[in-house]
Amino acid sequence: MRPLIPLSHTTILSLLLISSIAKASILEETCKSVAAARPNIGYEFCATSLRADPGSSSADLHGLAVIATRLSLADATNTESRINQLMVVESKKPFLKDCLSVCSEVYSEAIDHLNDASRNLEARLYREAVTFLSAALDAPDNCEDAFSDAGSGGLSPLAREDEDYGRLADVALTITASLG
Repeated sequence: MRPLIPLSHTTILSLLLISSIAKASILEETCKSVAAARPNIGYEFCATSLRADPGSSSADLHGLAVIATRLSLADATNTESRINQLMVVESKKPFLKDCLSVCSEVYSEAIDHLNDASRNLEARLYREAVTFLSAALDAPDNCEDAFSDAGSGGLSPLAREDEDYGRLADVALTITASLG
């Protein structure tokens, strides 16, 4: 009697399964390292964020850095859109509009830095990518500082967005720094 699946197919399926498990381990091990280096990020945030991209399941470390940077860029772009919406809604409040203007500027710069980081990652120029990712990481703190410095008692309408973006950009920076 012939086996239902020829031996060569069984071998190929086994190798694919092992490869898939190894790739999942890369993501898990990477997020464990990120969480150890940056306790404010946490393993769950790192893993959940990266898994949002379907390519993460088959990505190597370089691929995870690219994914984290791409996710950071999307998050910064969404935050900039939210800032622009708030500027329209809050146009009659000069204090708030001034703070939001600062936030808009720093997120616009962060988007430029993330685009530069992405180009350098694609070229595997990791040190340069780290420089741009480090610069992009300043946006949430600078945005929050605009509200604190203006005497609002630290009440920023972007606190959640700033925190999420900061953690995500830190994931991208930490992974990229481990490459070079």
